[in-house]
Amino acid sequence: MAYDSTKVPISQSQEAIRNLIYTHRGTGISFISHPPREGFEALVTILDLPYRVRIMATCQQVERVSAQGKRRSDGVMAEMKNQELRRVWRVLFWHLKAMFEASDSGVIDIRDVIMPYVVTRDGRTLSEHIIPQMERAMIDDPARMLIDSSNK
Repeated sequence: MAYDSTKVPISQSQEAIRNLIYTHRGTGISFISHPPREGFEALVTILDLPYRVRIMATCQQVERVSAQGKRRSDGVMAEMKNQELRRVWRVLFWHLKAMFEASDSGVIDIRDVIMPYVVTRDGRTLSEHIIPQMERAMIDDPARMLIDSSNK
């Protein structure tokens, strides 16, 4: 898994996320820990309009018994859980950084990048609204959606 051996403390990843948000016209941020989910919610200004965004990630469960059938001690379990938290917060940082870099470079409009994470009036993100309906919204053959450039 990506970043599974990171030594970067959780607080350092969170501070880097805070700095990215504030550097990109953010006006507030809250970190969320609701195991097994970790993430943040922020207020950002895009084209002079305020948006509330929430980005969450899911921590992988740490098993008490190893693949070799050995029972892990409480200390080992605590360290493995902490390592998973470090990994998830590092992934969240790099994900946010990549989104802002795509926008800052002019390659992708920030609204296109951040849209899934925008929080609506009912407290759910746009993704939380759309994902359950995606299968019904797709046509039978997704390949038909691709533009056929050979006909031009």
